[in-house]
Amino acid sequence: MSEFKKVVWHKVNVPVKHALINNAELGKVLKDQRADQQDVWQTSLSNPNFAAFASSCGTLGIRVEDRRDLEGTMQKLFTHDGPVTPEIITEVNFI
Repeated sequence: MSEFKKVVWHKVNVPVKHALINNAELGKVLKDQRADQQDVWQTSLSNPNFAAFASSCGTLGIRVEDRRDLEGTMQKLFTHDGPVTPEIITEVNFI
């Protein structure tokens, strides 16, 4: 999350595009637990709204909750002059 602030703080005028896939899980840990046939525990997360956080830092944050909005979001992402963070909400099993 500090990268959002760094881009603004250092006035980096680089059009960084950072896609954030949010499935509200520690996906790597979850997959490892399942692969080892262990009980899945302590992988659920209560995440903030990362798009809102990115916007509050001075970058463009876009939250995508419906896959039908993804194409329009990607068009905004590539036409926006500055840094953009689309937060894409997904299901746990997507990743």
